[in-house]
Amino acid sequence: MESIVGKILCDRYRILRELSQNALSIVYLAEDLREPSLGQCEIERLQPQYDNEVLGTQSWRKTLQTFVDRGNALKNISQHPQIPQLLAFFECDREFYLVQEHIEGQSLRQKLETGLINEAEAVSWLQEILGILEFAHQAEVIHRNIQPSSLIEHQDGRKFLTDFAMLDNAILFSDRSAKNIANADFAPPGETNLDVAGDIYALGKTIIYALTGNITEFIQAKSLVSENTLQQSDSQLAIAEITPKLAGILNKMVGDRSAIRYQSAAEILAELDFNQNVITLPPPFFNTSQLSATPLATAKDKAKHQGNYRSALIQKLIWLLLSLPFVIALVIIFIGINKNSYKDFENYINNNYQFSIKYPETWSRRELDDPITGEVVVFATPQERDLDLFREKVYIAVERLSSEPISLEQYAQTVFERIEQAKNSKIEAAQNYRIKIDETPGRMVIYSRQQEGLQIKQMEAFTIKNNQAYIIIYTAQKNDFPEFYNTVEKMIDSWEIQ
Repeated sequence: MESIVGKILCDRYRILRELSQNALSIVYLAEDLREPSLGQCEIERLQPQYDNEVLGTQSWRKTLQTFVDRGNALKNISQHPQIPQLLAFFECDREFYLVQEHIEGQSLRQKLETGLINEAEAVSWLQEILGILEFAHQAEVIHRNIQPSSLIEHQDGRKFLTDFAMLDNAILFSDRSAKNIANADFAPPGETNLDVAGDIYALGKTIIYALTGNITEFIQAKSLVSENTLQQSDSQLAIAEITPKLAGILNKMVGDRSAIRYQSAAEILAELDFNQNVITLPPPFFNTSQLSATPLATAKDKAKHQGNYRSALIQKLIWLLLSLPFVIALVIIFIGINKNSYKDFENYINNNYQFSIKYPETWSRRELDDPITGEVVVFATPQERDLDLFREKVYIAVERLSSEPISLEQYAQTVFERIEQAKNSKIEAAQNYRIKIDETPGRMVIYSRQQEGLQIKQMEAFTIKNNQAYIIIYTAQKNDFPEFYNTVEKMIDSWEIQ
């Protein structure tokens, strides 16, 4: 394909440079001339491979419709905070373009160039990517192309899942073979119809590769391998410093048949015990390795050791005191930045239900205190136009629970059952999507419904505290839902519950 670096697409996107390419597509870094405040974006250019030189009108329309349908599905799941947002997709001269958020960070492939990951890092990657996959799979979207290059660690530490192949594959190959896009090193062998279990296989194989440096379908915990076996084994035997439990989970993820693998991301998350992977750091100023290795000593040696220890301790205390002003300055700067992020927000305090939350100052507020629905207050966006049939709203409700203790998981199940049983309601996002509300574990679900002939999209996030369920509900017309989603996320981040 001819390079388009320096050109402007759709009178909007200036192509800055090429990021990557293969035989079928090229990814460019670009800037949005219409919305420069959004920063840089990535544009993937797809060139379909047709059986015939001239594509018939009917086939072309079918390809174009598939592009639109898959693009909308991808745009839906890109609302997840750890999937790069699909900003736009369009066709020009029978070539297709995807415009996505640019993630500043390193791919797992790039990180592996400096060394393998350890068990704690492997668990971290698994936990975050499985959470994203759970979200995508419940929206009936299969990734189809998980490999080290599609896992990105943002500069702030968050993990992202990129390069969903569902749209690329539909356009480039008319869905004839899902394996045309997938990297053969990480795709399940002999499986052309990739499904949930195929994504799980690819993620398991990616993590095994990141732990061992080998493309293999089996991993062993070093603690279970004898010294004799280690000496006799060749370099292709995948052995890692991990617990047998993690090795067992990874081996089940890459089972040679789809039926013997895990059937959902949630199943793996439930089996992983992350508490066993917590690293306990020694107390400050103590060198535990030196203390444990010190043999019995004479009184003179002990006195000398204590003197050295006191001297080292004094030096560290002096260093700490000298560093204190810089730490305080950084805290002040952080507080200033944090306050500035809510510059155009007002603070709402409800003493009856003991919570506070920030909301945009241009939004209206109305207190409800409805004893039936539990709704306490509603915030509404400004009316944008005279024919604005549906104003976006954010409700906060508080539900008093029964005297019997109920877990967050049990309460979440009742919420999901209520949504599924509601007329004209369809869940579109992960039922078990984990979030934090005021440092307390919470859940989020996104779903669509019909209301007076309008297509409505709704997000519910909730947590349990003081034997009460605290719920925030964002509701908007389906096409307008993304417009205020980031604002609602900021509101959730500011929510404090006593």
